Amino acid sequence: MKKLTAPLAVLLVGAGALMASLTGTDDFPHAAHEGLFPVCEGCHVGVVTGVEAELFPDAASCRECHDGVREDEVDWTPPGPRATNLRFFHPEHQELVEAEGESATCQSCHSPDAPQPPPTRMTVAMAPPEGCLECHVHEAPDHLARTAECATCHLTLPEAEQLSVERIAGFPVPDSHQEPDFVAAHAPETDLDVVSCGVCHARNTCERCHVNADRLDEIASLERDARVATLEEGLMAEYPIPATHLDPDWDWDHGTVAFAETARCSNCHTQPSCTECHLEGGEQAAPVIASLPTPIPDGAPGVDLASWGERVHPPDFDDHHATFAATGALQCAECHSQQYCSDCHAAADSRDFHPDNFMERHALEVFAGSQNCQSCHSTEAFCRDCHESVGVASEGRRNVAFHTAQPLWILSHGQAARIGLESCASCHRQTDCLECHSTFLGRGVNPHGPGFDAQGMAARNRVTCQWCHLGDPIGND
Repeated sequence: MKKLTAPLAVLLVGAGALMASLTGTDDFPHAAHEGLFPVCEGCHVGVVTGVEAELFPDAASCRECHDGVREDEVDWTPPGPRATNLRFFHPEHQELVEAEGESATCQSCHSPDAPQPPPTRMTVAMAPPEGCLECHVHEAPDHLARTAECATCHLTLPEAEQLSVERIAGFPVPDSHQEPDFVAAHAPETDLDVVSCGVCHARNTCERCHVNADRLDEIASLERDARVATLEEGLMAEYPIPATHLDPDWDWDHGTVAFAETARCSNCHTQPSCTECHLEGGEQAAPVIASLPTPIPDGAPGVDLASWGERVHPPDFDDHHATFAATGALQCAECHSQQYCSDCHAAADSRDFHPDNFMERHALEVFAGSQNCQSCHSTEAFCRDCHESVGVASEGRRNVAFHTAQPLWILSHGQAARIGLESCASCHRQTDCLECHSTFLGRGVNPHGPGFDAQGMAARNRVTCQWCHLGDPIGND
């Protein structure tokens, strides 16, 4: 018999179809009855009618011979349907074979060497799977290939009610499921793929990892199964890291992907995945985060970024964040609201920013440059106003205690200014400096030390030069 290539859609008829029903071993002495039953259908009428109750002879028919007089009595009970997930219906299968212009006998399948004929007509055995594959040509080169349409020959788990938990646990694992990238790329592409998945898996399988299981039609189309729930119990969710996430720039670039493919992110991530870093949400991040699933009790946990022990910023970032914030290298607003910054940087509302008794010793830290006061305070206004209010400010004298009472302080103050200009600003305004150091408002005294790189300074910020210099300070005009 040639191999069948026509679609086997006819086999899909009837979810309650008659299953293959021979037991694993041949307990009936078929050879001893060969002369009594010229055709198999004499006892197995159900093969022709499709009536499950008629598939095996009942005990009464056996007692017609085995009555204790003519033949010994026998204890015979017809076996029930075999626990299987095969989708098979004898009459429909016969029609399909005949439609292909072929003929098939019982021995074509129920032979120990099927599809080879048995040595005698009554040498029978359960139809081996290899015999089915001899005729049913799949698109895939092997039985468990990823492209195989499993539901053509197999029932889905909810339909295969007689399968035990142990049988389901013993299902063969296709080679494709062992590939390194299988979990990341296992999503079904067609409706047929979804049905094929349902032969071995139930919705419980997907819900163990997918935090968005209730949003995906592919998962919703599967039914839950108590046997699968038993097998899934105690198993942890698996979240392999995609290759894109291993890119060194992923932390900074992931926002663009999240904005464009939020639904894809929601396979693994819940809102807490984002709020581990996006503390305040941010104008762009907030709607993306809000669209992600929220964790549900006893549901898929989602990726737990907190357990990774990673920080967006290094431990000493507080001391150095001003440069990053000023240059725009970090999109601070994606995580922090303006209030988050002003809690520290708005001097009037940040009483807890400095340690206790800071006022008593702040002069030393300011002079040493350990505090970046200008992040919060205007040194010309805040510092001077405070110093004047407590009576520790100069009113124009140059030989006061603040300059260690040195009469010629003005001649050596440049070095102190270069070391701790912020300390000077606690008493002096910029105009005080310009009285001497401006070329068009003052005396034109050069404040720069030997080796000063005027060209480099002008390249960095020419506006600073023009506070003192009229026109081009380096003679390019």
